[in-house]
This record gives sequence, structure tokens and C-alpha cells, in this order.
Amino acid sequence: MMKRCEQLLKLSREHNESIVMANKIARIAENGADAELVEGVELLKKYNETDLEAHLQHEERTIFAPLIQQHQEHTELCITLGKEHGLMRTIVEKITFETARKDLADFAYVLKKHSLMEENELFPIIESVFTKEQLDGVLNFEPWLPLH
Repeated sequence: MMKRCEQLLKLSREHNESIVMANKIARIAENGADAELVEGVELLKKYNETDLEAHLQHEERTIFAPLIQQHQEHTELCITLGKEHGLMRTIVEKITFETARKDLADFAYVLKKHSLMEENELFPIIESVFTKEQLDGVLNFEPWLPLH
């Protein structure tokens, strides 16, 4: 794990956990028998409910919003990451036993790639352009409200 400012450590740890989860889901997709695929679908849904959705909202509300509004040069990265958030949500919503092997593999691929992109591209940007108040907002999950 890269050296992170204190305010991003929790999200960084969650990214590391996401990569571990992505690898686990990928193994199930690749080698899992039917019973394991059923467990994989349940694992994915539980992971989304307990961890992922809150993490995605945290980023959208405390990172993407201020970055897009105050640093337009990073809008494209935020749009790419936001589309990946949407894709992961869509897979979780539509996955069935019949589509489990492909959907689990797709989800694992996107989750891992996404987590690495946020860690290696997004977080260094945030550390360089966000104010201490904005970084504290990320840490404390205070949705960013633009000043009018």
C-alpha cells in the first residue's frame, strides 16, 4: 500500500479489502462448481450490502462531487470511475444463478481494476488538490456541499 494521507487511509484499506474480495470472486467464477457459484452470488450480494454500496456512495459524495466542481480537468476520470460504480451496481442487481459465472468474473475484473485506479490515479490527485477541510470531509464522510 502506498503512503496515504491520514484522511484517505480508511478508503485505502477498503480498496485493499476490495482487491482481496475481487480475487476470491474471480476464483469462484473460474473454478466454482454449482454450489460454489450459488455461494458466490450470495457473497457478492452480502458484500455489496455490508461494504461496497456505502464505499461507493462515500466516494461519490465526498470525492467525485468536489473534484468535478472545482477541478474540471479531472472530470473524465470521475466519469470513468462513476460508470464503473454503475456497472458494479448493475451486475449486483441483475446477477442470477444462470449468469453467475460470467457476472462474477465481470464483477471481479471491474472491482479490482477500479480499486487499483482509484488507489493509483485518483487518490494522488486528491492528496494534491483537496484542502485539509475537504480531506477531513472525506475522512468523516461529510457529503460535500458547494458554496453558492
